[in-house]
Amino acid sequence: MSNTIAACLCFRDSAPYLHEWLLFHRVQGITRFYLYDNDSADDYLPVLAPWLHDRSVRLRKWPGAAQQRAMFDDCLARVDADVEWLVFIDDDEFLFSVDRRPLGETLAAYAAYPGVVASWWLYGSGGLQCRTADWTIERFTMSAGVPDQHVKCIVRPSRIAHATISPHSFTTRDGSLLVDENFRPMAGALNPAPSASILRVNHYLTKSWEECIARRFLRAEINTGKLKPLTMEQWREWDGQWSGVHDPIATTFIPQMRALERRLVQPAEIPIAAPDERVYRVI
Repeated sequence: MSNTIAACLCFRDSAPYLHEWLLFHRVQGITRFYLYDNDSADDYLPVLAPWLHDRSVRLRKWPGAAQQRAMFDDCLARVDADVEWLVFIDDDEFLFSVDRRPLGETLAAYAAYPGVVASWWLYGSGGLQCRTADWTIERFTMSAGVPDQHVKCIVRPSRIAHATISPHSFTTRDGSLLVDENFRPMAGALNPAPSASILRVNHYLTKSWEECIARRFLRAEINTGKLKPLTMEQWREWDGQWSGVHDPIATTFIPQMRALERRLVQPAEIPIAAPDERVYRVI
């Protein structure tokens, strides 16, 4: 049986973040990426050039508001037959095995189930006001220190019927349930007893305040097409709760990420073509 792990990402105006996100997850053992561009206005193609060149990224343009569920269902329909596990996460979420094993080794324990969920581990701004050029996992090392109830899903695509309204849960073909890392059945998007001792999703929800304003206040959500109905006071209160514990675990992967980056063909060496030309492997 194939042990290919793939990830599905719906993104918009995320050019500064895609390269780091791809490096991080390739290091975890994810070797294929189904990327959906939802009306981006920034210049993301040069960023993706090395990944499109080595055919690990499959790119699809998908316009319109509130399209996340439709994109997820399209990915489930298009995913290659050799993909055993399909991860659904965002560009501010970083999935890994807590013991640093490759994801394939960790996920093998859940092979009998249609999928397993991983809990969010929320990171705050740490007081950073403005964006810098460093990677997200370098800039933000202050977290809530405990897992959050929200989960993200790692599914066996052949056993999944469709996404639900929430991007945090999926309906299976046979009515069976996904499980959490402790093999407890998961009936929805929230885990009433969250844990992250095996699998974890670092969620950099705020980033710097400059980024929070641009990405959370001024931009509609991909899943709803609406602005988040939250005040700045609410964000600052939660950010304080997410910035209480020094927690640099994700930075332990940086040496592997830098080594991988050196092995990639550099964007300057690749002619930047339109996304429908052969080098870009549009799905």
